[in-house]
Amino acid sequence: MPQSADPGAGAPHPVGEGNYIVEAGDCIFSISDRAGHLWETVWNHPRNQHLKQKRGSPHVLLSGDIVFVPPIEAKEVYRPTDARHRFVRKGTPIEFELRILDGDEPRKGVPYVVSIEGRSSSGTVPDSGIVNLKIRPSDRTGWLILRPGNHQEEYTLDFGYLDPAHAVSGAKARLRNMGLLGADDSDEAFAEALGQFQKRSFIPVTSVLDDSTARKLTEVHGS
Repeated sequence: MPQSADPGAGAPHPVGEGNYIVEAGDCIFSISDRAGHLWETVWNHPRNQHLKQKRGSPHVLLSGDIVFVPPIEAKEVYRPTDARHRFVRKGTPIEFELRILDGDEPRKGVPYVVSIEGRSSSGTVPDSGIVNLKIRPSDRTGWLILRPGNHQEEYTLDFGYLDPAHAVSGAKARLRNMGLLGADDSDEAFAEALGQFQKRSFIPVTSVLDDSTARKLTEVHGS
């Protein structure tokens, strides 16, 4: 199931302890997959408790966060040698929700094509505006093509590159995805976009990235 949008306690700087330093594009799913673990094994490990408490979601890490990846423990399974046996790897693929909106309104009925690492699917945007997809932990890039009317819109999809909302980089990415921040992401433009978001979200307009604004960004953005 898709993980809920949870910003955790929040931290604008790297947190955690362990033996792996998070790089851009990493999330708990991709780190665990490369190590041969189920994501729950890493995410729920006692040594990652502080990281889990601060980040909230296994999907969203910050470059420089530190994750403890436990060693693989061998497991023996006894089966008769005179028969064929099937072993299924658990934990993949990952269910992913893609929200296709115009402002706050779903772009229902618009034909779409999604291509992720060469795997394509198509359909029309449902009334909810949410398209459910399955991705692999190793997926990094894709494309979304929308065909409303007689023209075509193309959007790049980057998986694992969304920073936490409490970090300036993460807040900017969410504001950009919501159409409130353009190519100019200077301090002045960022403050103006934050003010616009706070106003339309009915929270105090401070034009400052505070805890309540980061939490609301996570809730509205969906991640």
